[in-house]
Amino acid sequence: MQQGLINKISICGCGWFGLPLAKHFVQLGIETWGSKQDTEKAQALAESGIHGVALTLPLSLEDPAALAPQIKQFFNTDLLVINVPPGRGKDAAEELIAKIKRLSDTAKALGCRKVVFISTTAVYGTCKGVIKETTEPRPNTLSGKAHLAIEKYLLAEWGSKALVVRFSGLIGPNRHPVRFLSGRQGIENGMDRVNLIHLDDCITAISQLLNHWPQQQVLHLASAQHPTREEYYCKMAQLAGLPLPVFTDSIDQNTKVIDAAQTCQWLSMNNDHDNLLSEPPEL
Repeated sequence: MQQGLINKISICGCGWFGLPLAKHFVQLGIETWGSKQDTEKAQALAESGIHGVALTLPLSLEDPAALAPQIKQFFNTDLLVINVPPGRGKDAAEELIAKIKRLSDTAKALGCRKVVFISTTAVYGTCKGVIKETTEPRPNTLSGKAHLAIEKYLLAEWGSKALVVRFSGLIGPNRHPVRFLSGRQGIENGMDRVNLIHLDDCITAISQLLNHWPQQQVLHLASAQHPTREEYYCKMAQLAGLPLPVFTDSIDQNTKVIDAAQTCQWLSMNNDHDNLLSEPPEL
């Protein structure tokens, strides 16, 4: 590998976001590895040109050298994208922290050069107003607290070779909150602002890292448009031909607005899905 170039990428977690991200890198001609928990699903990744590996976290072996050859190849990579959602249950947050710590340690031992951790703007929790990348996080959920703990661990362990990318609420094919709000009555916080980001723009952001590894280690993504929840979800229901949700009367709570303009500048990118009110949900 030439210094600074990313010729091989491994994606831990080829789900709703990870799979299209992996396919994108395959189309760019980059050697792409991906993981799934299920062996058959991991093998099926080959149909998309992805080197699939069955990987269950936490890794159970203390000695990384004793891992299967394919797993060694997976971790011996120029860039590891860690895209692991928290599980369910009362211990899910602590389990996620333990899983990613073990994953990180194994990756480092087996030759991984750089890591990107897909995090969440839930780390901003109780923050209000305009949120910049430098805003001090104040998570108020177990998941938000777990993600912040993982961020700190990876940045401390990897230094300048680690990046954190916090995603706002994800929308895209077969994923849109209006499905759950349509027709509901008495929904609260209608005047709160939405913070959403489309799958395509997330892929663009990660792809830009191949060309430019920013000095800023904490980035976040959100569309530039932030309509109120009532305005947005009523419009989406209308565009999708669904029953409109009904919100209760509420005041503007001055809730958080994720400003990702600086991240877009650092990554030399423009979001393709900034005009949220004009795009029907992809149900």
